[in-house]
Amino acid sequence: MASAAVLGASGYLGGELLRLLSGHPSFEVTYASSSRHAGERLGDIAPNLDSFSELRLSADATGVDEEIAFLAQPAGEAMKVVPDLLERGVKVIDLGPDYRLKDPAEYARVYGATHLDAEHLPEAVYGLPELFGDQIRRSRLIANPGCYPTATLLALAPLLEKKALSGPIVVDAKSGTSGAGASPTSTSHHPEAALTVWPYGGPEHRHVPEMRGAIAATGAEVPDLTFVPHLVPLVRGILCSIYPTGSPTIPVGEWEAIYRSRYAASPFVRVGGVPRLAWTQGTNRCYLSVQRSGDAPVLFSAIDNLGKGGAAQAVQNANLLFGWDESLGLRHAGFGV
Repeated sequence: MASAAVLGASGYLGGELLRLLSGHPSFEVTYASSSRHAGERLGDIAPNLDSFSELRLSADATGVDEEIAFLAQPAGEAMKVVPDLLERGVKVIDLGPDYRLKDPAEYARVYGATHLDAEHLPEAVYGLPELFGDQIRRSRLIANPGCYPTATLLALAPLLEKKALSGPIVVDAKSGTSGAGASPTSTSHHPEAALTVWPYGGPEHRHVPEMRGAIAATGAEVPDLTFVPHLVPLVRGILCSIYPTGSPTIPVGEWEAIYRSRYAASPFVRVGGVPRLAWTQGTNRCYLSVQRSGDAPVLFSAIDNLGKGGAAQAVQNANLLFGWDESLGLRHAGFGV
């Protein structure tokens, strides 16, 4: 049994992490923090987390001496504590964006703040297990991917690696409002989001540099990528409709076989059929599909933004860090409706 800490326990990702870890056979959560609810019992603010009802929330990471720490915090928070955690021998999985971009200047451009831990940026491994599993197993610092990049990269990487794509790619992505976090904003607040669809993040969404960096790390050529996210009136889930330009040398009819070969050993990727978000919700699974609109190919990728796009993927990464089966504690069924 490995001891675990969850920082940012009162947010949506932190809560989902605790829900998943409550049923994990090899992790014991012994530390949790929330700057807003320090000193309170977890059971008082999240009654659904019955297993942790008596766990007192700390204010920060000061007392963490667990074997692994999950950092479910906003941009700029993880880099304040990661150096000290690593010095103490704690393995770290950052669910925020602080270690996803290798260049501190690029981080400053995208997030509008100076990176405070450039020293550890080179060793952080991008935590998409289907693409970088071997590196994850050897690491101590994991940059858990963003939810949009997870759905997009799982769809594009196998085809880019095989040079099946040769031109511009357009990604039309739609996400539930939980991706905006637990604190209501002028756009994610229910009265604003309930009966509308809102495109946002232009002219270049902050996840685009992350996606370009991950594609480059696979060794594939980075494509001309147009990415447009939309907020839709759902709580959780992401559906990407992707319009690629195919290579004349590899017919679209072979693309599904490329997926099946690339993900043959991946327990959380399903290929075939047009996906439904209800299949993904509460799970660590990604559903991929190759379809046609006339003669043009269309790719679909569906995940749960809090699951495969966040907390469940973090648990998958943690399993790899400890040398366990990557699916440990994650093979549960989805919600279905």
